[in-house]
Amino acid sequence: MGLTRKQIMMLAVLVFGTFVTVLNQTVVAPVLPSVMEEMSVDAATAQWLTTGFTLVNAIMIPITAFLIDRFTTRNLFLVAMAIFTVGSGLASWGPNFAVLLVGRLVQAMGAGILMPLVMTVLMWTFPVDKRGTAMGLFGIVVAFGPAIGPTAAGIIIDRATWHDMFAIIAGLSVAVVVIGLFVLDHGGKTDKDAKLDVPSVILSTLGFGGLLYGLSLIGSYGVSIDAAVGSVAGVVALVLFFRRQLSMEHPMLQVRVLQNKKFLIATVLGMIVQAALLAAGIVVPIYLQTMMGYSATTSGLVLLPGAIVMGAMGPIAGRLFDRHGPRVLSLVGTGVLAATTLCFCFLGPDTGLVWLTILYTVRLFSLSLVNMPITTWGMNALPNDLVNHGTSVNNTLRQVAGSLGTAVIVSAMTVSTNLAEPAMGPVAAGFFGVDVSFAVSALLCIICFGMVIALVKDKPGDAKTRDVGNERRTVLESIMKRDVYTLPENATVAEAVEMLVDKGVSAIPLVNDAGEAVGFVSDGDIMRYLAKRSTVVMDPVVLIMRTVDADGSNSDFKRKLDELMGMPAKSIGAKGIIGVDVHADLPEVCRVLGENHLKKVPVLDDGHIVGVINRSDIARFSMERYLEEVGEAGIPRSTGSKGGHGHGKDKGPKDGGISPKLERAEEAADLPEDEAIADSI
Repeated sequence: MGLTRKQIMMLAVLVFGTFVTVLNQTVVAPVLPSVMEEMSVDAATAQWLTTGFTLVNAIMIPITAFLIDRFTTRNLFLVAMAIFTVGSGLASWGPNFAVLLVGRLVQAMGAGILMPLVMTVLMWTFPVDKRGTAMGLFGIVVAFGPAIGPTAAGIIIDRATWHDMFAIIAGLSVAVVVIGLFVLDHGGKTDKDAKLDVPSVILSTLGFGGLLYGLSLIGSYGVSIDAAVGSVAGVVALVLFFRRQLSMEHPMLQVRVLQNKKFLIATVLGMIVQAALLAAGIVVPIYLQTMMGYSATTSGLVLLPGAIVMGAMGPIAGRLFDRHGPRVLSLVGTGVLAATTLCFCFLGPDTGLVWLTILYTVRLFSLSLVNMPITTWGMNALPNDLVNHGTSVNNTLRQVAGSLGTAVIVSAMTVSTNLAEPAMGPVAAGFFGVDVSFAVSALLCIICFGMVIALVKDKPGDAKTRDVGNERRTVLESIMKRDVYTLPENATVAEAVEMLVDKGVSAIPLVNDAGEAVGFVSDGDIMRYLAKRSTVVMDPVVLIMRTVDADGSNSDFKRKLDELMGMPAKSIGAKGIIGVDVHADLPEVCRVLGENHLKKVPVLDDGHIVGVINRSDIARFSMERYLEEVGEAGIPRSTGSKGGHGHGKDKGPKDGGISPKLERAEEAADLPEDEAIADSI
């Protein structure tokens, strides 16, 4: 990786600490049936172990921003892990449900701080040219932890108890804290003037907590005075919380971003999807273990393929979003999500494990097509100065929705089971309750599908409306190259080869009669096609040698090559094209380049290719701007340089440090090598 030994040790501690906390978020699902049996609680009460954890996580997200400003990252990491360890110890002890729940809530306090904090520490610890490696490993952990959590928990529970599972998590957390004391460096400047708005924290806690408490009481005991008081108090506190945020100059949670219609739509869709995701993760293990009699290990294995697919689909969904936009992906995703959730409404004693596993996996696959595209679509609608606030609001409300949605769906299961039991008997009533819970979830998914149809549109003019005075367009046009070679969509492979050779490029966009980009063909497409038809695996050198070989030994290959040349280029090329709008800003261009591993990307104006922008062009432009702004006197130089000034390495732009703009330029110049077909457009 090119990291020093110290950096590797720090990365290992940070990543492993995050892995333990992320793993902890998904191990509870297989535990719930055992807890319900041991402590004689119903599903509506037991689900607090998940929803309460998620709710505290949501409340901690905006608070963490203050904590990161107020304390050094090293101390905050160690304290967060220590809090998480205490919570794990309480959960392991858990003599009754109250202690177990308190342990989970304490765990959530530490875990809620840890996730955004570790990302900050990674950015602070590693230089620009090493951050990609660090963040890549971090991303793998975030995806891998939830995937193996249910299976690992199931194996432990079947061979020991859920107490032992939390004890193992506590032991791993202690190891992280002890090693972190010796490995982590102090880092990050502190702001002693940073203030936390305590009334906002109290109102948000009372609001979200009261509403969740009321809904859970309704699920366990039906409508009662306590449930009504809790729900009403929660709603009132939330109204006061939102009013306070709107009246403050520097609110704890910048809810003003919800005034942006697209961001509001994306946030609501994300909340519904999160509720559907978490609720299924709770109901399915209860169905498998309590009603069908399967082991916790089997329950975890049923959930495993879906979690792996969902984690693996993250980067793939990102590329599909760049190629096709949000509407197609979200329509397919919400449509399949609604259909699979409806299938879950018919679970019964004869449902097979294989069918259930396939259904659950397809359901999580569909969720992956909605989560990232919808979130990105909403974020893209915000101005750059509000993106950080949008992230905080989106994450907070999604977590809250996951808690409240789970409470509603599990409560529906409990209430329907209790109502049906006298007439149907306990076994049949249990299956009926599961089916009703998925019916409620299916209704939410259908609403989500309808919202996508009506409200999510692919509009090329969106970027244009945010480009006041064409400032972004002017910048992009000053950087991009305009000599773009294209072919008509009905061109043959031979015509494509001729242009590839004559122009010295390795990929050519295909355009329709209106001049709109509809696909592209590359030399890689040609080689892959020949490799599939030939008895040997082709590479560029072999292709050239065989093409120019004059003897008759390669007549079969030549015949295949001749056949290929007469085929339509679009039959072997890629459909669609990854591009950026001419009104996009440079951070968005860098995102498309980085997430799709491209060296260059076409610039589109209403679907028409008007230029190509290279990552090296962005780096050069950013560095030139930096040099223009700081001038000769402001350039940081080493002590030994001629005419240099001994500036400290950690100083900011005003006192001779590296500016954020130059860091962004370095990041753009150090993007990974392009392995996609579209790299050479």
